[in-house]
Amino acid sequence: MQISNSIIPKYPGKDLKLFMNNRDYIPQNIRDIQAIEQIKKLPFESIRDDVPALLEWLKDTHWPVAPGIAEYLIPYVNEITQELLFIFETDDSMWKYFVIYILIGRSQEKLAPELIKALKKIAEYPSKTDEEDSVDEAAKDILANKFLCG
Repeated sequence: MQISNSIIPKYPGKDLKLFMNNRDYIPQNIRDIQAIEQIKKLPFESIRDDVPALLEWLKDTHWPVAPGIAEYLIPYVNEITQELLFIFETDDSMWKYFVIYILIGRSQEKLAPELIKALKKIAEYPSKTDEEDSVDEAAKDILANKFLCG
């Protein structure tokens, strides 16, 4: 499955199509494990501008590339706060749910205050879809973690 232009979100100041055409560490389909092997070899600073494109692959944790991307990004959760906040502003409740559990919830550092604030907003004032898809419960689970949010 190729990424279609219709699912590439518009991140402020980022032309994802351009980034994805020139980077062999950005998966081209859900089974592009070679891209995951490539990204593991690279320092975060070298892929920093491509984080939005990589986060696209966390829309479904059943995709074979999702766990590898999440594993790579976990140490940098606080550094990618702005990209995560962008996801929280979308209408894609499953993407939010997966990002909360597969990425944010596995952080090994206390979460940035902006992330905690965003999780509180989701927990206290979920959209109808977020509530139906248990995104609010996922946010509450993370907020209850004293290590991450204490």
